[in-house]
Amino acid sequence: MDETKRAVREFMLNIALGFAVYIPVVCAGFLIAGRFGLNVLLGAVYGSAVMILYYFLFARATAKAAGEDSPEAAKKRIQAAYSLRMFMLVILMGLGIFFSTDYAPAVIFHWLPIIISMIVPRISIAVWQIVRMAKGGTEKESDEPDGN
Repeated sequence: MDETKRAVREFMLNIALGFAVYIPVVCAGFLIAGRFGLNVLLGAVYGSAVMILYYFLFARATAKAAGEDSPEAAKKRIQAAYSLRMFMLVILMGLGIFFSTDYAPAVIFHWLPIIISMIVPRISIAVWQIVRMAKGGTEKESDEPDGN
């Protein structure tokens, strides 16, 4: 189980680092475009927090399903967790979008950073996999003896 916790921690660190890069980049983009405001920063932070929660629940459910004895039980656990995560995502992202419109009592967020935050984890995971493959490739090469 210790290895599972380590894998979840490593996965979540990757996701969090992706958002640590995303927030300043999106704010800089809005600043360059002349559209930066506190609502942009708040939208980026809110969207990031929602997606970090989503992927944390994903990692936790996957780790628990890996510990199941039967494949059927693991599949049911994954499916139930997916449904709950998607429901949570729709509600929380919907609230974020609502509070970026004129219909809300107060416009707190900008809608675009909230929407963009949904693709950041995919990019972060792809970069993480590329880095891991590159490290794996250099480790294999360094383990091989010199010669032919």
